[in-house]
Amino acid sequence: MDKIGWSDFVIWQCSLRQRNFRMFGGKPSEGTVANIFDSKTKKDLCGIRTVLMEKNCTNTAKMFEFMIKQTHEPELRFDKIVKFLSSEYYNTPNDFDGSFTATFEKNSDLFKKISKKKKLNVQFFERGTGFNFPVSVSRLKKIESKWKYTFWHNSFFNNNLSENIEIVHFIPTKNAIREVTD
Repeated sequence: MDKIGWSDFVIWQCSLRQRNFRMFGGKPSEGTVANIFDSKTKKDLCGIRTVLMEKNCTNTAKMFEFMIKQTHEPELRFDKIVKFLSSEYYNTPNDFDGSFTATFEKNSDLFKKISKKKKLNVQFFERGTGFNFPVSVSRLKKIESKWKYTFWHNSFFNNNLSENIEIVHFIPTKNAIREVTD
Protein backbone atom coordinates (compact mmCIF):
# COMPACT_ATOMS: atom_id res chain seq x y z
CA MET A 1 0.00 0.00 0.00
CA ASP A 2 1.25 3.49 -0.87
CA LYS A 3 2.17 5.85 1.92
CA ILE A 4 -0.62 8.33 2.63
CA GLY A 5 0.48 11.95 2.69
CA TRP A 6 -1.27 14.82 4.37
CA SER A 7 -1.90 16.42 0.97
CA ASP A 8 -4.02 13.37 0.01
CA PHE A 9 -6.55 14.30 2.69
CA VAL A 10 -6.59 18.00 1.76
CA ILE A 11 -7.01 17.24 -1.96
CA TRP A 12 -9.82 14.78 -1.17
CA GLN A 13 -11.62 17.32 1.03
CA CYS A 14 -11.30 20.07 -1.59
CA SER A 15 -12.64 17.74 -4.28
CA LEU A 16 -15.62 16.66 -2.17
CA ARG A 17 -16.51 20.21 -1.21
CA GLN A 18 -16.21 21.56 -4.73
CA ARG A 19 -18.37 18.70 -6.04
CA ASN A 20 -20.97 19.41 -3.34
CA PHE A 21 -21.25 23.02 -4.51
CA ARG A 22 -21.14 22.26 -8.22
CA MET A 23 -23.49 19.30 -8.31
CA PHE A 24 -25.62 19.59 -5.18
CA GLY A 25 -26.06 23.34 -4.71
CA GLY A 26 -23.90 23.41 -1.60
CA LYS A 27 -25.57 20.55 0.26
CA PRO A 28 -22.83 18.99 2.41
CA SER A 29 -22.02 15.36 1.84
CA GLU A 30 -21.08 12.63 4.28
CA GLY A 31 -17.35 13.25 3.69
CA THR A 32 -17.53 16.73 5.21
CA VAL A 33 -18.70 15.32 8.53
CA ALA A 34 -15.98 14.65 11.09
CA ASN A 35 -16.81 11.63 13.21
CA ILE A 36 -15.25 12.38 16.57
CA PHE A 37 -13.85 9.64 18.81
CA ASP A 38 -12.34 9.71 22.29
CA SER A 39 -8.59 9.12 21.90
CA LYS A 40 -8.34 6.82 24.89
CA THR A 41 -11.59 4.85 24.90
CA LYS A 42 -12.21 4.99 21.11
CA LYS A 43 -15.84 5.77 22.00
CA ASP A 44 -17.81 7.55 19.25
CA LEU A 45 -18.69 11.01 20.62
CA CYS A 46 -20.50 12.65 17.69
CA GLY A 47 -20.47 13.60 14.04
CA ILE A 48 -20.06 17.30 13.20
CA ARG A 49 -20.25 19.37 10.01
CA THR A 50 -16.95 21.05 9.38
CA VAL A 51 -15.47 24.07 7.65
CA LEU A 52 -12.11 23.39 5.98
CA MET A 53 -9.65 26.14 6.91
CA GLU A 54 -7.52 28.20 4.60
CA LYS A 55 -3.92 28.72 5.63
CA ASN A 56 -4.43 32.49 5.47
CA CYS A 57 -8.13 33.11 5.90
CA THR A 58 -8.16 36.80 6.93
CA ASN A 59 -9.01 38.23 3.50
CA THR A 60 -11.60 35.58 2.76
CA ALA A 61 -13.23 36.20 6.15
CA LYS A 62 -13.49 39.90 5.29
CA MET A 63 -14.91 39.07 1.87
CA PHE A 64 -17.50 36.72 3.42
CA GLU A 65 -18.52 39.46 5.86
CA PHE A 66 -18.84 41.98 3.05
CA MET A 67 -20.96 39.57 0.98
CA ILE A 68 -23.28 38.95 3.95
CA LYS A 69 -23.66 42.64 4.79
CA GLN A 70 -24.10 43.66 1.15
CA THR A 71 -27.69 42.40 1.02
CA HIS A 72 -30.43 41.38 3.42
CA GLU A 73 -31.78 38.85 0.92
CA PRO A 74 -30.81 35.34 2.10
CA GLU A 75 -31.42 33.85 -1.38
CA LEU A 76 -29.01 36.32 -3.01
CA ARG A 77 -26.37 35.62 -0.37
CA PHE A 78 -26.76 31.88 -0.83
CA ASP A 79 -26.53 32.13 -4.63
CA LYS A 80 -23.36 34.24 -4.36
CA ILE A 81 -21.61 31.86 -1.99
CA VAL A 82 -22.54 28.77 -4.02
CA LYS A 83 -21.14 30.41 -7.18
CA PHE A 84 -17.99 31.44 -5.35
CA LEU A 85 -17.32 28.11 -3.65
CA SER A 86 -18.18 26.04 -6.74
CA SER A 87 -15.86 27.93 -9.07
CA GLU A 88 -12.14 28.14 -8.39
CA TYR A 89 -12.18 28.26 -4.61
CA TYR A 90 -11.28 24.63 -3.88
CA ASN A 91 -9.07 24.23 -6.98
CA THR A 92 -5.92 25.08 -5.03
CA PRO A 93 -5.58 22.58 -2.17
CA ASN A 94 -2.26 24.23 -1.23
CA ASP A 95 -4.33 27.16 0.10
CA PHE A 96 -5.75 24.89 2.83
CA ASP A 97 -3.93 23.50 5.83
CA GLY A 98 -6.32 20.60 6.53
CA SER A 99 -7.42 21.91 9.89
CA PHE A 100 -11.12 22.45 10.30
CA THR A 101 -13.62 24.18 12.53
CA ALA A 102 -17.09 23.47 13.82
CA THR A 103 -19.75 25.65 15.43
CA PHE A 104 -21.50 24.75 18.69
CA GLU A 105 -24.22 26.29 20.80
CA LYS A 106 -22.71 28.28 23.62
CA ASN A 107 -22.38 26.16 26.79
CA SER A 108 -23.87 23.09 25.09
CA ASP A 109 -23.08 19.68 26.54
CA LEU A 110 -21.43 18.65 23.27
CA PHE A 111 -19.17 21.72 23.28
CA LYS A 112 -18.19 21.06 26.90
CA LYS A 113 -17.48 17.38 26.18
CA ILE A 114 -15.29 18.14 23.17
CA SER A 115 -13.45 21.13 24.59
CA LYS A 116 -12.51 19.20 27.76
CA LYS A 117 -10.71 16.53 25.78
CA LYS A 118 -7.99 18.64 24.07
CA LYS A 119 -7.01 15.55 22.03
CA LEU A 120 -9.40 13.45 19.96
CA ASN A 121 -9.43 11.17 16.94
CA VAL A 122 -11.46 12.01 13.85
CA GLN A 123 -12.56 10.10 10.80
CA PHE A 124 -13.90 11.46 7.54
CA PHE A 125 -15.49 8.87 5.25
CA GLU A 126 -17.43 8.88 1.98
CA ARG A 127 -18.03 6.52 -0.92
CA GLY A 128 -15.72 3.75 0.23
CA THR A 129 -12.75 5.82 1.31
CA GLY A 130 -11.73 8.14 4.09
CA PHE A 131 -9.08 9.26 6.52
CA ASN A 132 -8.49 8.83 10.24
CA PHE A 133 -6.13 10.95 12.37
CA PRO A 134 -5.67 12.50 15.80
CA VAL A 135 -6.43 16.18 16.39
CA SER A 136 -5.78 18.80 19.04
CA VAL A 137 -8.79 20.86 20.02
CA SER A 138 -8.86 24.58 20.80
CA ARG A 139 -11.63 27.09 21.35
CA LEU A 140 -11.37 30.11 19.05
CA LYS A 141 -11.90 33.69 20.21
CA LYS A 142 -14.10 36.14 18.31
CA ILE A 143 -11.11 38.32 17.46
CA GLU A 144 -9.34 35.49 15.60
CA SER A 145 -9.48 35.29 11.80
CA LYS A 146 -10.42 31.60 11.90
CA TRP A 147 -13.41 32.41 14.14
CA LYS A 148 -14.55 35.17 11.78
CA TYR A 149 -13.99 32.99 8.71
CA THR A 150 -16.10 30.20 10.21
CA PHE A 151 -18.82 32.52 11.48
CA TRP A 152 -19.27 34.38 8.17
CA HIS A 153 -19.00 31.15 6.15
CA ASN A 154 -21.74 29.53 8.23
CA SER A 155 -23.89 32.67 8.11
CA PHE A 156 -24.50 32.02 4.41
CA PHE A 157 -26.17 28.73 5.29
CA ASN A 158 -27.87 29.70 8.56
CA ASN A 159 -29.56 33.10 8.44
CA ASN A 160 -30.32 32.91 12.17
CA LEU A 161 -26.74 32.29 13.29
CA SER A 162 -25.83 34.64 16.12
CA GLU A 163 -22.43 35.45 17.55
CA ASN A 164 -23.50 33.75 20.76
CA ILE A 165 -21.78 30.51 19.74
CA GLU A 166 -18.57 28.60 20.32
CA ILE A 167 -16.25 27.76 17.46
CA VAL A 168 -13.76 24.96 17.92
CA HIS A 169 -10.61 24.54 15.84
CA PHE A 170 -9.42 20.98 15.19
CA ILE A 171 -5.70 20.83 14.39
CA PRO A 172 -4.54 17.53 12.88
CA THR A 173 -1.47 15.56 13.80
CA LYS A 174 -0.40 15.33 10.18
CA ASN A 175 2.16 12.56 10.50
CA ALA A 176 -0.40 10.15 12.03
CA ILE A 177 -2.90 10.06 9.15
CA ARG A 178 -4.29 6.71 7.99
CA GLU A 179 -6.44 5.95 4.98
CA VAL A 180 -9.67 4.09 5.69
CA THR A 181 -11.50 1.94 3.14
CA ASP A 182 -14.54 -0.35 3.21
